[in-house]
Amino acid sequence: MKEKKKAANQKENGSESPRYMPTMTQDYSRISDTAKAIDLKILPGIMTYIRSISSRMSHMDPESPFVIADYGAADGVNSSSLFEKIIEEIRAANPSLKIRLLYIDIAIRDYFDQFWVNSKLKRMGRVEAEYIQRSFYEAFPEISRKLNIGFSSTSLHWLNTKDVDTDFFQHPAQIQANQIPDEERRKFVEKWGKDWRVFFGKRAVELVKGGALFLANLTNRGRDRWPASAGYNNLRDICRELCQEGGIKSEELNAIFVPDYFATPDEMQSLIDENKIKKLFDLKSFEEMTVPCAYYSQVKDQLENEQARAKLADTLAHVVRAWSESSIRTGLSPDNKDKIEEIYRRLREKFYETPEGLPYEYCLLELIKK
Repeated sequence: MKEKKKAANQKENGSESPRYMPTMTQDYSRISDTAKAIDLKILPGIMTYIRSISSRMSHMDPESPFVIADYGAADGVNSSSLFEKIIEEIRAANPSLKIRLLYIDIAIRDYFDQFWVNSKLKRMGRVEAEYIQRSFYEAFPEISRKLNIGFSSTSLHWLNTKDVDTDFFQHPAQIQANQIPDEERRKFVEKWGKDWRVFFGKRAVELVKGGALFLANLTNRGRDRWPASAGYNNLRDICRELCQEGGIKSEELNAIFVPDYFATPDEMQSLIDENKIKKLFDLKSFEEMTVPCAYYSQVKDQLENEQARAKLADTLAHVVRAWSESSIRTGLSPDNKDKIEEIYRRLREKFYETPEGLPYEYCLLELIKK
């Protein structure tokens, strides 16, 4: 009751903080080469699964579509090559089968429309696509008991921001949960667990019996081996510097927070082993791996070359901006939105002074609906 009254008062006073709704910038898919590399890792498992259900697919009604959903799809580009190969394999079992692709994300659909109009997927024949602007923590009753394959890559580390107060995502000194000491981080670990249970519960309603989830989940593998940690740490240091210089207020430093959490493999395994989840899904595979930074790997032996070093710094700053800008903007006051350019200019300088890769640590999961 107090929380509702507090929220009402905030709205009346015009002081309600904006919700954290992290979205990717328009060109995310053009600078996500490291993320795209995961397709080659996850594809063999998907191919094996499709072949295992080939008999069932061969007898499916051609007018009852085979449904594939991309949860956290951004503009759809990153999964497009993977989906092309999946459809080719499906067509080997049933050439006339209709395919329905669902792209799910909270971003505006304009970027998806720009991708789809010239997509090879669109030209494959009997392939229809729909972009649904909704959080993957919500239900999708329109595909209840109709989903054959659910896929998600580099998305499930984002926490659900809709079911907590905005001040949940705040810290006076850090800008991301994995930077925070263990005791203070506990609430984010619990939030992650709650969110994952919701995600699995919703997907279990949507999947057909024997349907599959393929999740390429970014993970914390210890010793600062969590995805893009150099990017998060540089952003934190820059925001601290600006605060010390008087460029932003301490209240803004407290409010600048990227609302995600990279769980450990043990945390993932422990949650999937819970009876409630085990009643819904069989865990078919669970694999840990590192995908090296696509950009750093190309120039790591050329860093004495000023031009190569500058290009790497530009690219890394651009990559980090793609997934962090919406969160940084949310934390800044209206009078300080112009600090965005300064923050990412300084980020570029830090990457130039100390070139560091942005490797991705992963757990690849395959779960089959019981």
